[in-house]
Formats: sequence, structure tokens, C-alpha cells
Amino acid sequence: MRETSGLDSIVLLQLNDGAKVRLLKDEGTWRRVEYKAIVGYIHNDYLVDSLKSGDNETVLSGSASLPDRLSSPAIIVKKSFRILELWDGSKLIAAYPIGLGWEPEGDKKREGDGRTPEGEYYICTRNNRSRFYLSLGLSYPNAEDARKALDNGIIDRETYEQIVEAIDNKTCPPWNTPLGGEIMIHGMGSHSDWTAGCIAVDNDVMDILWRYCPLKTPVTIEP
Repeated sequence: MRETSGLDSIVLLQLNDGAKVRLLKDEGTWRRVEYKAIVGYIHNDYLVDSLKSGDNETVLSGSASLPDRLSSPAIIVKKSFRILELWDGSKLIAAYPIGLGWEPEGDKKREGDGRTPEGEYYICTRNNRSRFYLSLGLSYPNAEDARKALDNGIIDRETYEQIVEAIDNKTCPPWNTPLGGEIMIHGMGSHSDWTAGCIAVDNDVMDILWRYCPLKTPVTIEP
């Protein structure tokens, strides 16, 4: 799904096989559609099996497919747009809607503030028994988070050094500090900003991220 009707337009979302969208306007080669409150344009070649499901509403199935594997997976989260992008090197593979912490604006500073952190992280754990379907743990706090917290008196020097050592070794940093932890990308729905600071996606999207994103996959979280 693109922002405007043209191949040079910004990609808003990459829909999977069977994704259903609502037709807003047929403009010939392109159609203006809505998917989970996101409005954009899809080329007719990617739309099949239209059917009438109510007055002035048409449901279409997207036929876009995903590759078998990614050679250099990476995730970029754009908080202000409520979008998670899946990349393979310099190629955008897909983009999906997300929910954030209950205080979505601003960088996370301490345990319990309800904010989703901002910065450079990596996947440090994978949990297939999560109470939120599946989850990919992020390496929050990173060294920059720890330095700010040390300077502000939130953590002590020993805790700072433990965090930095974990980040240097690409392992999971301590999650039981005043900075908080257990920041995950997990399932159970992108419908609102309902988490304690995690990034929530729909379960079908979580299946895709679980498939493509191993440990140490880089994750950038932008404001």
C-alpha cells in the first residue's frame, strides 16, 4: 500500500496474501483503500477476488508475497507513525501497524513510565511461550540509556558497567534495574497504545517477525 497512486510513492504497508482491505475509490490503475484505519493506494495487479460485503463497501484480497528468507534482516520502528518496518539490508520488505506504551511520546527513562524506548537495539531473547503470543526481547537499556541514567543518578556505576558489558557482548542487559526492562516486540494486537512500553503487533505479523528475525537482529526505534 502506497501513500499516493504511483510507483515512486512512499510505501505505507506491505500486505500479506489474503489481507483484506476496504475499497474507498476506484481510480482505474490504482485503487484508494483502507486497511485498519490506514488509507493508501494499491495497484490493481495486487488485488483479486473482490466481493460485496455491505453498502458501498468492497473487500479485496492482497496478493503480495514475502521472500523465503532474509539475508540481512533489520527492524525500524517509527513511533509517531505507529509503523514497524521490516528490512532486508537496504530493501524494505513490509510495514505493519503497531501499538506502543500507554505514554507513547518521549523516550523511556525509568521503570513504570509507560514509555517505549528510542534508540539502537537488537533482539536479545526469543520467547515462544509468551503470554502475548510470541515475543522478541529488545536490548533495552543500551549503553546510551545507561550513561544518561548514571549521569542523572538513576543507576550506580556498577549497574552501568553491567549494562555496557552486556551490550558489548551482544547479550541481554540487566532488566531488573530502575531503568526497567523486558521491552518486547510481541503479539496480541496493534489496536491501541496499551502496553507497558513494549511494541505490539497483530499475531499474524508476529508470525512473520518470528520467522525472519533471529537473535542479534538490529532494531532501530525512532521518535
